[in-house]
Amino acid sequence: MLQKNAGEVASYESEIEHNPLPPFINFNADYRVAPNNKLVYCMITKNMCTIFGEVSCLLFNPETYLEKNISVTSVMYDDRTCQTAPAVLNNHSKLRKYLGGDEKNYKYYTVVREPIDRFLSAYTDKCFRERELLGRYEQCYGCGYDMECFIDETYKRALMYAAGTRPTPVNMEDYHFLPQNWKCFFGLEMEKYTFFDYTDKLKMYDKLDAFYKASGVGMKVREKIQRDLRTSFTLHKTSNSEARKIFENQLRNNRKLMAKLINLYYYDFIYFNYSVPILD
Repeated sequence: MLQKNAGEVASYESEIEHNPLPPFINFNADYRVAPNNKLVYCMITKNMCTIFGEVSCLLFNPETYLEKNISVTSVMYDDRTCQTAPAVLNNHSKLRKYLGGDEKNYKYYTVVREPIDRFLSAYTDKCFRERELLGRYEQCYGCGYDMECFIDETYKRALMYAAGTRPTPVNMEDYHFLPQNWKCFFGLEMEKYTFFDYTDKLKMYDKLDAFYKASGVGMKVREKIQRDLRTSFTLHKTSNSEARKIFENQLRNNRKLMAKLINLYYYDFIYFNYSVPILD
């Protein structure tokens, strides 16, 4: 998953100015720990992180969670069922302190997603759905439905992070739109991780079940996880919406915007082994 595709790099460089943002800026790391099975899950926004946060809550205290008779996909982030340490450790130093000398016995995992797909999911959810349904008109830098305005503002903030100038305050848009490789201290710890690809979710669920089984998660808990993942629907799912289709068409037919996103997410494509888009 960490290999580079030289052909894609050359193709990209021949299409547009090759000016990608640097990889492995340590933007944030937000962990969920399941000590019973020695698992560390690192959250990457828009990659089913709320759901897998709930899976971690289930693994942290399975008996109590099963008594609640709730689905891991039905709980929104603000209402998550575990919110305190050690189940939740929201920065790298807290994780290091908690694991201590036992760190080598833990398995790390996370979910990665094709970068343009992740951007469109976040844009549809945060810049359209929440604006329409929740009246959050100030979100997405007040750009409304002007995608160019929003991408420009996102790119400006990313350049500040890349230059070592951390904007204040860190905002919702940063968490949802900055590169995946800037999270989880991947620059130092990528080799520790098992990565699950969001692209084919049914295949991902099969691989997750095998991973949890190898980590000692019992059959009853694994069956619940699989049942919830395969039969439930989350409120902020965007993949099949008409708005998402409109935004995707708008983006993919705008060479300038696509080029800017390729520069923003270039190392997500490379390190997580996704094809770099070819620009017409």
